Amino acid sequence: MNQTGDAPGLKARKRVSGPVYYWVAAAIVRDTKGFEPRTVRLHHDTEEARAERCRALTLELREWLDDPHGTGRQAAFTGTLSSLIACYQTEEESPYRGVKANTRAHYDECLAILSAKYGERRIDALTGRDFMRWYRTLREPAETGGPERMRRAHNCIKVLRIVTNYGAACGYTGCAGAAMMLSKLRFEVPAPRKVAMTFEQAKAIVEAAIAQGRRSIALAQALQFELGLRQKDVIGEWIRDDGVGGITGLSGRRWTGGATWSDIDAQLVLRKATTKTGTVGEWNLRLYPLVMLALASYEPLAGRTGPLVIDEGAGRPYTYRNFFTHWREASAAAGVPRDVWNMDSRAGSITEGADAGADVEDLRKHATHTDAKMTGRYIRRTQASTEKVANLRTARRTTGGTP
Repeated sequence: MNQTGDAPGLKARKRVSGPVYYWVAAAIVRDTKGFEPRTVRLHHDTEEARAERCRALTLELREWLDDPHGTGRQAAFTGTLSSLIACYQTEEESPYRGVKANTRAHYDECLAILSAKYGERRIDALTGRDFMRWYRTLREPAETGGPERMRRAHNCIKVLRIVTNYGAACGYTGCAGAAMMLSKLRFEVPAPRKVAMTFEQAKAIVEAAIAQGRRSIALAQALQFELGLRQKDVIGEWIRDDGVGGITGLSGRRWTGGATWSDIDAQLVLRKATTKTGTVGEWNLRLYPLVMLALASYEPLAGRTGPLVIDEGAGRPYTYRNFFTHWREASAAAGVPRDVWNMDSRAGSITEGADAGADVEDLRKHATHTDAKMTGRYIRRTQASTEKVANLRTARRTTGGTP
């Protein structure tokens, strides 16, 4: 059996007792040296379940191909932008190796765009006019009449600066000049993000994920919106294995940072140190309806161990890319617009609290911020806020200034 679009990498071996199914990495891409496991026996009864497992394993393989840590692949600088990008992503000395998984995925997206569009250009032949023209092209709408993609253009230029600075530090021809030109140029900065997920949208995603058999996506969404947790504090991340121990096995990487069942006590109080600041948050899960809705599919809760959120298809904590793929499937099924991102859960959580009249200091503690100014950045200005101010002002007038 050859691989199909629905079940990439699927192979079958004939046996007297019936076919035995495998996922084979080499069926996706030839060079899989260093990736483990390269062959996986599929113990699934249905074609749909086998296909889902194949898709999950293929996403892990593609993420590994984007991450050269430990693979031994080394690029050579030939003077082109694409070769510089390859050096930045593969060389042992590159700071790319120390970038966190979710940030690296963002970098990879921008680098793939730059390489596809301008990869054949020689670095030493570029001028400031080229960079200004690239920026204008990158911000053009995806379709006629659509919105400009200023954030896309801004992010690509930001990553281009990082790459050319690396090339300059390595002494690669033309990179110092390119880095200097980019440092002199000023590009329009996109406005701060104004989108905040609503409770109705979060609830719809939770319900859609449960209906799809993805209770892990439902629980992650509920925790992010209700508790205001960052995605990484819920699902964790896979980092280069440093020998510390814990959950390992994803091609030389170790899982860390995510919430675990041991973080929840018998009274359903979750206590967790956040990965960004180390601040310990404390939340009574019984007070959050969406969390309880998601947890209902985990009954009984007693005796559970390990990470709270597990990729059902892979049988291990999510990679960033796998989580994004399945979350987007659930949000699409829920009818949530594509301009609402998973990261908007945190802004939605804080904004809902502010609109309900919560004190900023309490909101700061709830969001585990160390500075109230940061909390303010997450509060989206809504009609509820302006109406509250209007009502207070009107009430003061009618009482002649009496509080």
